[in-house]
Amino acid sequence: MANLGDTDIRLDDSWQLTRAANGDAPVASGLDCLMQDIRLEAMTQEGELFYDADWGWSLLDFAQSDGNELVELEIQQRIRTKLSRHSEIDVETIATSVSFSADIIRIHTTFQFVNDSRTQTVDTGIDRVNVEVVNSD
Repeated sequence: MANLGDTDIRLDDSWQLTRAANGDAPVASGLDCLMQDIRLEAMTQEGELFYDADWGWSLLDFAQSDGNELVELEIQQRIRTKLSRHSEIDVETIATSVSFSADIIRIHTTFQFVNDSRTQTVDTGIDRVNVEVVNSD
């Protein structure tokens, strides 16, 4: 799990490695690194990261779910629990809304970092076979 002091290889919007003009792999650090990690974690199932079995939101668990209030509450609690593991996030600011349309579950999550008034956003979509970060700040 990344934190504000970490650096990682920067990925593009398709989660592929990027290349700088000189051929090197550019890096993401600080807030960019942490947000990249959170977006990746949102799309990942628990257990997929060999050195941290708890990493991953496991949203694919809800792919075949009916759109009801209980499922909505379970998704909201799962995301709150996962984001609460990041000490940099102000837990009181975590807000998640869930909507069900056709065969897609749309999840809008906002939060703030401790001592930072800027709101961060992660929008996620779950279809029958896939979890995708649709948009994030």
